[in-house]
Amino acid sequence: MTILNLLVKSYARLNYYPGLPFWALTPFRKVLRFIAKHILPSYMAKPTNHEHKQMTDIIVSFTSFPARIDNVWQVVECMMRQTYLPHKILLWLSKEQFPTPDSIPASLRQRENDIFQIRMVDGDIRSHKKYYYVSKEYPDSLIFLIDDDIYYDTQILERTVKAHEENPEAVICNYGYHVTYDTDGNLKPYNKWTHETGTSYSPDLFFGSGGGTLFRPSDLPPDLTDIDSALSCCPIADDIWLNTMVRLAGRPIVMLRNGIILPIFNANNVELRTQNQDQSKNDQQLQAVNSHYKQQIF
Repeated sequence: MTILNLLVKSYARLNYYPGLPFWALTPFRKVLRFIAKHILPSYMAKPTNHEHKQMTDIIVSFTSFPARIDNVWQVVECMMRQTYLPHKILLWLSKEQFPTPDSIPASLRQRENDIFQIRMVDGDIRSHKKYYYVSKEYPDSLIFLIDDDIYYDTQILERTVKAHEENPEAVICNYGYHVTYDTDGNLKPYNKWTHETGTSYSPDLFFGSGGGTLFRPSDLPPDLTDIDSALSCCPIADDIWLNTMVRLAGRPIVMLRNGIILPIFNANNVELRTQNQDQSKNDQQLQAVNSHYKQQIF
């Protein structure tokens, strides 16, 4: 087992231990994050052999912004080290945020090859860049969405592809929540939803797309790429828009057992969850989707 897989999988298990509350494991999580911060960048910088690996037609897609861009190369390395190599790894960046080639770190530019490509786009649709452009360009391909601040073990793509082969009609995810309701059937606040860390086939799943989500854009409604509506309803929550499209399409969701996610350390990091969860923006955006479609999506 590689040091990357050891740390990612060890961290994933620190979600629950019989008889202990979640907070009791916090010191152990802090220790693993400290180790990852000081060991993994050096490990990931070492060359790796990509030969004799199973090639796939999967397209990995993600986005980033200036506060995180210096460490995004580690995410690229996680994908390049997969046991199932993707056909493409596409990083979508806004020209407004990265106006010149020099504004993109050399650690990324030097890694561009026939698999990893940096795509520059006009304007800035924030986290929606993750799915929007790749869905327009490759509507009939299988897309694997990831985030720009997570360490991924080297088998995540293989596990997800195999799950897709067993459940070809489903969206396959590796991170998510159970949507929960009160006794009257009313949607509970997002912060009250249950974080799911095991394998689940529940219709009430809500996936976090960046945890590793596999889908085919043409399986979802055309509104997937109605970016004006997406930004109007969910300006800072691409996950809500994507889950809305899956629910409108009536597609099942399969979540694989993955545990909690090991984050990449970013100094002065900016997280959307600060607004979406801590300031209840997710609840507002969930209601906006329901109002937009004039039905109870959630």
